[in-house]
Amino acid sequence: MLTATNYEDAVAESIEFEKELKSNSYQTVKPKVDEGNDYSVLGAIVKYNQYLNGESQYAHLRKDVTKGHIDEMIRFCRFFAKILKQRYDIERMRITDVSQHDVADFYLWAEDHYAPKSFNKCLAGLKGFFDFLIDVEEVEMKNPFRKYVRKYVPQSEIDTINKDEFDSILNAVDNYTPISVLGGKGERKNMYRPYLKDGFKLFLLSGGRREEVVDLRWNNIFESENKIKFFRIKNLKVTRIMKRETVYKYIPITDDLSDFLKELGYDEKRNTDEYILFPQRYEKSKTMMDVLSKSFTHYRIGAGVEKEITLSNLRKTYISWVNFEMGIDTPYVSSHSTNGVLEKFYLDPKILTAIETTALKVRVFGNKTP
Repeated sequence: MLTATNYEDAVAESIEFEKELKSNSYQTVKPKVDEGNDYSVLGAIVKYNQYLNGESQYAHLRKDVTKGHIDEMIRFCRFFAKILKQRYDIERMRITDVSQHDVADFYLWAEDHYAPKSFNKCLAGLKGFFDFLIDVEEVEMKNPFRKYVRKYVPQSEIDTINKDEFDSILNAVDNYTPISVLGGKGERKNMYRPYLKDGFKLFLLSGGRREEVVDLRWNNIFESENKIKFFRIKNLKVTRIMKRETVYKYIPITDDLSDFLKELGYDEKRNTDEYILFPQRYEKSKTMMDVLSKSFTHYRIGAGVEKEITLSNLRKTYISWVNFEMGIDTPYVSSHSTNGVLEKFYLDPKILTAIETTALKVRVFGNKTP
């Protein structure tokens, strides 16, 4: 049965059908419905998506991965399918028929669309897709992405901010025009908010991620037996990855952070459920995160700071100063190591020691911050 609805298309389709018959020595074409592990290209991608989402029949092989990771891996697969579609009917094409020529086509496409780091990630993602088919679904084939030349990725510089640059950005919030003229239609947007300077300081002195800093509350503050104060908050990033609700991180309250919290009203507000940053809120937390990020860049430019730094560089600056004092114990403070966090407010001794030491020794910029 032809799918064409007019004569010209029917002629073209019949010619294509004749070519397909000849290429298969006039043997019956395999059905579109997947049988066993003999998948079409589209069927294989569907199976991989189910596997990544934990919907696979292989319960013992399920992995906890983020939605962002799943979306990215499936996006790479779809891009590959789009390249294949230029030469094949991917609803009929078997995944086992993917050749080195097809990989070469995709390789050239990816070179034009990705920077080296993303390029390597894309190709590695497709290698993982075929590894899944071979190792989990037991499709009998060689991995066509097993060998390829990776792109060289130069080591990136970790830009931190110094005290003079940070002070100039704070001054710009008071003195530089808050109006940003956006591209395209020339939309004008007011970048000023009354919580910007406090927000920037809180980011710098706590080293937290956006979603952590914006939602810090006074009752997140606890004391160790040695009277060292720290924030105890849910590690949202690890919680999303591990899908557990009991993963916490601990932010030591250093002397300069303690001084700043007192300026914000620690003595009166301690143990309350009030937000530390801008408690009289009229914006959602997500909106505040976006505003803080975009406004930091706006006022950084206004301050004449030529470094291409963003709000995230405040966290990098904090971790750099922690590393200056703590060395190999830095991961216990930055929460890049998630081992040893115990239930019911108890800390692993190594983490507790690192937090207490950080609280006593670390000062961002090596001295008091305004």
